[in-house]
Order: sequence, then structure tokens, then C-alpha cells
Amino acid sequence: MIMAKRCALSAKSSRLTKLSALASLCACSLAQASGFKLTEQSLNGTALNSAYIAGAYGADSSYYNPANMGFDEANELEVNGTMIFIPEFDFTTAGRDKGEISTGNGAALGPNRPAGPAVVSGRANTTLAFAPKIFFKTKPWHIGSFFKTNFGLSLTTPSGLSMDWDGEGGEFLDKVGIMMIETNPVVSITLWDRLGLAAGARIIYGSGDFGNTLYVPYRADNAMGLGLNISGTTKVQQQSKTSAVGYGYNVAATLKLTRSTTLAATYRSKVHFAMTGKLHATSYIDGGKLAGKGTVDMNADLLLSTHLPDTLNVALAQRLGKLLAEFTYEHTFWGSADIFEFQYSNQEFSNAQGFTPGLENTVITMAYQNMAGADYNAVAMGRGWKNSNAFRLGFTHFSTQNLTLMGSLALDFTPVPQGRDKFGIPDANAYMLGLGARYNLFDGRADVGLAYSLALKDNRESFIQSKDGLGQLHLVTLGAKYRF
Repeated sequence: MIMAKRCALSAKSSRLTKLSALASLCACSLAQASGFKLTEQSLNGTALNSAYIAGAYGADSSYYNPANMGFDEANELEVNGTMIFIPEFDFTTAGRDKGEISTGNGAALGPNRPAGPAVVSGRANTTLAFAPKIFFKTKPWHIGSFFKTNFGLSLTTPSGLSMDWDGEGGEFLDKVGIMMIETNPVVSITLWDRLGLAAGARIIYGSGDFGNTLYVPYRADNAMGLGLNISGTTKVQQQSKTSAVGYGYNVAATLKLTRSTTLAATYRSKVHFAMTGKLHATSYIDGGKLAGKGTVDMNADLLLSTHLPDTLNVALAQRLGKLLAEFTYEHTFWGSADIFEFQYSNQEFSNAQGFTPGLENTVITMAYQNMAGADYNAVAMGRGWKNSNAFRLGFTHFSTQNLTLMGSLALDFTPVPQGRDKFGIPDANAYMLGLGARYNLFDGRADVGLAYSLALKDNRESFIQSKDGLGQLHLVTLGAKYRF
């Protein structure tokens, strides 16, 4: 009977520490979900909610559509800074502590713990993060009468976010810190001032610092062949740090159909990250009346593998006097991406506390055994994701020689499965509004500007139910440009 207990304890601790590694990557994927994959990288991109492909111009075209760099005749340098603000909100979600039940031989001595509440509350504290960006493009080098080439470079932050959730409902995203920096050198050629082609390299550094808590379902049947069956959930807390560099490419094409109509397409490739780091996990184990309740720690080397998915944009821009209108369709290939895969090695179990005296070392020894029975799918963060679409409509009004005004609307569909019975990345479809302005200085050699984007998240179908109405994501971008 005691050995059956020990077997159940070891099964849970081993399985749970593996799952805690999986949990750590959920935070990283927040940088990729619809509302957190920040396509709004520049001042114009923020004001236009990224309806800025066919009509991209100037230094930030090096990021949005480098095929357009040859349509401007100046060297340009632009520096932007974006403030990311997510207001605090309270929410409810399904409780995931299902307790533990023992049946069969020795059931009275096994763990028998009631389930937690069916619905639990949580709180998402205010998120405030700053993301700087730099864009540069050269003036064209003319080669012959109809051919010219440009070079460009962008330094952007496709993710820069911190999250701090409280309460039992928010334990799975307790503390999250993410940083990504992308370097994107590009080169373009322009033919007859009508056709532009471009290609570039993507170099992305990512790092994360994560901490969360999960309740992992498990079942141990006929433990040690003694007829004791145990099922339920066990609590695990984990902290991990990871970092990696990923590589990819981007290509772009622009065709001026007429003097006032432009068609463009861009493609940013999938980028793979093999994120390495350290994992520390603590499993809370109920050993029943014989072994007692306690915790076991694990430290391990961590490898988290994921993709930043490839993205296709197709856009059409039409000039109507002083007004430039653009429609952009964006398709992100989440369905073919590995959301997360994990491995750990060199695991060391230690510090068994709270158990019946004399059983601590046995619990640690048995924890090294890799035993089946945990339901990994129940806590997987990236299962069932699908390709997502976004539809963006932007307007740029060249009001005077010095003043440019911008506005936009967008609908961004989430790739995350919806449903109150789901579990994973909390995300929902976004309805977006953007506004912005630029003003020329020093006879057009420089300009400054301000842009704002608001994304409202409809969480009625999400497993996170906000008590404060629609979720919100606010972006404010300040920028300055110099032409020479």
C-alpha cells in the first residue's frame, strides 16, 4: 500500500514538472496572438492600423514594404517610440482544480481532496510597456535610365510586453515578461518607376521571464499493481527564463497600375526559435494518510521550440486628390506553425518537504521515473490554432504642404480556439480604430508626429470573461523623421 502511494507521488511529480515547462511557453505565445503580435510598428503603421503596404513611403517602408523604397528620392531616418497600455480588469473563468479521488484497494488511505470552485475570479493588473523602433532607407542609386536600387534597415520590437495577473483565475499568467528585437536589412530594385521588388533578412532575438501555476489532470490506475486508482489534478508552480535567436526572410513587390492606383504584396517568412534556459518547478503532492502532503522541487535545462508564423499581406491603394485610401488583407499562417514544443534535460529533484518523516528521499528517488497518466492536452496552450485573417482600411490625407492626417479601421480575427470550456492563450477578435498626424519642419527636411490605435477585444466567446466589458489594447506612438 505504501509503495502504491509512492508510485502515485512520483508519477505526479515527474509528469507535472514536464508540464510546467510547457506552461512557461504560454507566455511567449502571448507575443504572437492576434492582439499581441504587434504589426503596428511605426507612427504611420499605428495611425493606419497597418493598412500601410501599397501606400508605404519613406524610412518605415523599409519594414512595411521595402519594394516602395525606390519611389522616394531622399535618404531618410525615422525614430519612433510606442507606449503599450492595457488597462486592469477583473474577470471570471472556469476553476481547474478538480480535486483528487482514490478508488480500489486502499482508497481510504489515498488522496481524497474535494474539487475547488467551479468558477474562479482573477485580476489582470495594468500593463504598461515601451517599445522603441528605428527605420532607415537610402536614396536610390540609379543604374541606367530605368533601373535603380535602394538599401534599408529596420530595428523593431514585434513584442515587448509585461503581464501580471492575480487571483486563482489568473495564476496561469502570474508574471510574464517578454522582449523581442528584430533586425531587418533589405534591398530593393525599381524598374521604370512602376515596378518595385525587394528582399531582406530577418534576425530576431527573443527572451522571456515567466512564472505561473497550473492544475494538471492525471490518472494513475492500479498503482504498483496493488489495485489503487487515483485521479484528479495536482498543482504545480514554475519559473523559467529562456532566450534564442531566430532567422527568416521577407520579400515584397509593388506595381503601379496607374499613376493613382498601386497594388502590392509582402510576405514575411516563418521564424523558428529554439529557446534555451532554466526551469524551476514546485509540485504540490497529496500522498494521502500515509505519505502526507508536501512539495518536491525540480531544476532542469529547458528547450522550448516555437515558430513565429509566416504572414502574407495583399494591398490596393487609390489616390483621390489629396486623399490616399488603402485596403489591406493580412493572412497569418498559424495553422502550419508549431505553436510550442518542449524538452528538458539534466533534471534534478530535491527538497521534498512536508511528507511523513522518512519518505522524503523515496519521493525524490521515485520522481525520476517517467510514468504515464497525465493529460498533457488539458493544459496545452497552442492546440487547435487556425490561420487568421485581418482586414484593414486606412486613409491618409495630405492636407497641406506640411500637415498629413491619418485614420483607419480594422478587423483582426484571432487564431485561438474560442469557447468558455477552452484553455490556452486568452485572446479574442479585435475591432480597431487608428488616428494620427505628421507635421513637416525645416522646409520638409524633418517632421514629427503622433499616432494612436485602440483595439477592442470581444471576449464573449473566450474562456476569460471580463467583468469590465470589452478588453482594450491602447498604442500611442511618437515619432520624428529626418531627410537628407
